[in-house]
Amino acid sequence: MKINTSNRNGHLELAIELTETNSLSCAVTPPDGKVSFVDILPEIYTIYTTVLESTLAEQSTKGVVPSCSNGCDICCYQLITVSIHEAILLAYIVDNLDSAEKERLKTSFANILITLEKNNLLKDLIDFHTNHFGDKELISSIQKEYWNLKLSCPFLLDNSCSIYPYRPLICRQYLVSSDPVCCKGSFKNDHLVTRIPLTHDFASAAASFDGEEAITTRGIPLPIIFLIDGLLNYFPRPKASAEEMITRFLKHVDEHFKK
Repeated sequence: MKINTSNRNGHLELAIELTETNSLSCAVTPPDGKVSFVDILPEIYTIYTTVLESTLAEQSTKGVVPSCSNGCDICCYQLITVSIHEAILLAYIVDNLDSAEKERLKTSFANILITLEKNNLLKDLIDFHTNHFGDKELISSIQKEYWNLKLSCPFLLDNSCSIYPYRPLICRQYLVSSDPVCCKGSFKNDHLVTRIPLTHDFASAAASFDGEEAITTRGIPLPIIFLIDGLLNYFPRPKASAEEMITRFLKHVDEHFKK
């Protein structure tokens, strides 16, 4: 990935060469002054949307198109793991919603925790993400247990994401070309899901970046973000100009999470 940036009247313009055959450009308007990574997540989302659009356009020339569509919410019942930065942003967004929507979401989060506790999964969920995040076999087991509980994402409302512009990176890059019936049969050997090939894994990159350099991956299960909200603010958050922060992250993505 080759990246060129330029500032014009407060707008940061980016020219990105994803591959030898795929280049794109986009513009964002980040905040002034020194920022932490969480402060420019909305800009990262905008950039990644452009990256995905360019990738999907290239894949379509090969006959690969997403079967995902508006109103399809099957993947919203999977265990969603986000970076610490996204957990902080989501908690902030919820706390700034109108009182009725905030109460609805807080109740939904609380009910999920109650269900997890009743099914003896909450403790394991926290232990896994804290101590065993690199164990692929264990993560598959935890994900399957969660899936079997049929818990919808707390942000799911009327078959749509209620915070769609701020949905996590992992949700953005979960794109499939297989029939939706395969998604309904997740974790069954006869219902294999075909993921659309992507050039980079932005979600894992965000979970392995502190705003300055690569770190050990830290994932937060979405259902517990309010359970540990106070603890999230104790993690160090290096600062830099928005242009430098964005450039650092994109270089981190390309160096460590290029597929």
